[in-house]
Amino acid sequence: MPRHLCRRCHLHPNICVCDHCSAVPNQTPLTVLQHPSEVGRSKGTLRILEQCLTRLQVFVGETPAEFRQAGLGDNIPLAGTAVLFPGPDSQALEEADLQGIHHWVLLDGTWRKAAKILHLNRRIGELPRYHFAAPPPSRYVIRKAPGDHHLATAEAAGHLLQHLEPGLDTDPIHAAMAALVTRQLAQIPAPLRDRYR
Repeated sequence: MPRHLCRRCHLHPNICVCDHCSAVPNQTPLTVLQHPSEVGRSKGTLRILEQCLTRLQVFVGETPAEFRQAGLGDNIPLAGTAVLFPGPDSQALEEADLQGIHHWVLLDGTWRKAAKILHLNRRIGELPRYHFAAPPPSRYVIRKAPGDHHLATAEAAGHLLQHLEPGLDTDPIHAAMAALVTRQLAQIPAPLRDRYR
C-alpha cells in the first residue's frame, strides 16, 4: 500500500476521517449487506460504521451465491431479525412493537441496487421490514439521494440505534459524517461547492 494512504481505511489523508471515529458500544447487532459497487468508494459511509460500531458485520455481494462466498451463510437468524428498508410492505419503525427484534439488517448501495439485493435474496426479502416515519434531514449532501427522507447508511444506522438504545452515544458517527462531508466538499472547486449545500 502506498505510504500516503491511511492504513485503516486505505484512503488519502485529504478524505480520510479515521481521526474522527471513536467507539460506539452498541448492544444491538447490525449486519450490513454492501453492494459490490460501493466497495472502495471514497464517499461511502459504511467505513465510518466499521470503525465506530462494536457489533457490526459486513458482507459484500448482490446474489445469494456471492453472499455465501463472502461468508454470510446462515449467520443471519430468521427469528428476531428485521430489515431497515422502506417499501410497500414496511412498517413505520417509530410506531411498531420491536421487542421481539434483536438483530437488524441494513443495505449499503444506491436505492436501485439495494432494492435489487432484496429482490435477489428471498431469504432476506422475506424478513419483516421497517422504515423511519419521520427521519431527520440528511446532511450527506455530497451524494444525490432519491428523496429528502433518504439517509446515508451511517446516518440510518445512527438514527436506528438512537431509537433502539436511547442511552447510547452515537455522536461519534455524526461527527465522522460531518467530517466526511467537509473533507469531500474541500476537494470540489470553490465555484461548484454551492451546488452541494
